Amino acid sequence: MATNTFVTPSWVTKDVAVGFRNNIKLIGNFDRSYDDQYRQAGAKMGYTVNARIEQRFTVSEGQGYDEQAILDQVVPISINHQYHVDMGWSSADATMVVEEVQSRYTQKAARSLANKWDVQAGKEVYKSVYFAIGEPGSVITDNQVWTDGVALLKDAGVPEELMAVITPVQQSSLLANNFALFNPQAQISKYFRSGQFAGAALGMDEWYYDQNLPTHTTGTFTSSTPVVSGGGQTGSTLAISGMGTFALKAGDIFTIDGVYMVNPITYENSGHLQQFSVQADVSGSSTGSLSISPAIITSGQLQTVTASPANGAAISFLGSTGTVSATMAATPSKQSLVFNPAAFAFVMADLKSPLPGANSKRMSSKEAAISIRWSEQWNAQTDKSMSRLDTIGGIAPILPYYALRAFSS
Repeated sequence: MATNTFVTPSWVTKDVAVGFRNNIKLIGNFDRSYDDQYRQAGAKMGYTVNARIEQRFTVSEGQGYDEQAILDQVVPISINHQYHVDMGWSSADATMVVEEVQSRYTQKAARSLANKWDVQAGKEVYKSVYFAIGEPGSVITDNQVWTDGVALLKDAGVPEELMAVITPVQQSSLLANNFALFNPQAQISKYFRSGQFAGAALGMDEWYYDQNLPTHTTGTFTSSTPVVSGGGQTGSTLAISGMGTFALKAGDIFTIDGVYMVNPITYENSGHLQQFSVQADVSGSSTGSLSISPAIITSGQLQTVTASPANGAAISFLGSTGTVSATMAATPSKQSLVFNPAAFAFVMADLKSPLPGANSKRMSSKEAAISIRWSEQWNAQTDKSMSRLDTIGGIAPILPYYALRAFSS
């Protein structure tokens, strides 16, 4: 008869690490290349590394030398979350076989940690994404909505390799309408990760379902004709007027007549009205000032749009009844995401181990890009070992235009 594997800190961390890796769906597709910078510096809450993002250059014509600035754009990624699962068992319980410990503790702890990180990731990145498809409160039933979204990302210069992470309800609708398209018989030998239900389809390379995606509830306004208040505006704020009583929410999406997105590589008009995301809640009546992303930049290496909005240009909010005497009601919508992995970053750092007076072990895998620490201490009064599993890390949107949000119910 085979000898049981002992329940040791080393075994526990390895088992939890495997379960954690197999249960992350959204963040499992984020860029993980920044982890090493944190491990070299150590894991301290609040520690920040600046992620350098891609250079953008304009092209000159002729023989003359036309030097342009090297713009080192950076996005901060901070260690701002430490999530842990705490548990304990007696010395008598410690005689349990490995299978019992897995079913009672380690598998459940891994699943809980993974889901917590997934939930937090969705909440932290979705409001930064300003490209959107679908209608608030409605499941997308038309395949062209998805392919139009892919076309939008391509016109924005987003590289190949697109991941779709969608809600279970949206997955059900897609499968019901496209059973043959999403049936992976041709890829039967391919390894599908947890949550992946299809490979390449509708312009996306991989499809996943995730119950942890965030919900956005749109802001509201009474009878309004939203317009730009003052021509020539640029930057990250926009003055508007023509509003009734309003309470807009961070994450609301809108477009402005005559303001088109430019391709960030060619700087040509993409033909798509630029979509903007409100970045802070704002309320009032008649007039307001919106914090927006992307910034309105009309020229130079960081140009985002063809022109600044004209005074009185009509504004159309996603989820409103129109642009003239329009209203908008609070409508909750799950936020499915389509993105290139470089759009977002998820980092995990190494917590200190060993710990004084405790039995501890850290599982740190560069290949799997995860770091989990297990520690335990025995209490003589209760004959019980207090144990905890700890993770520490951070999440950040790096290139929001590499992603789009799909509104659905």
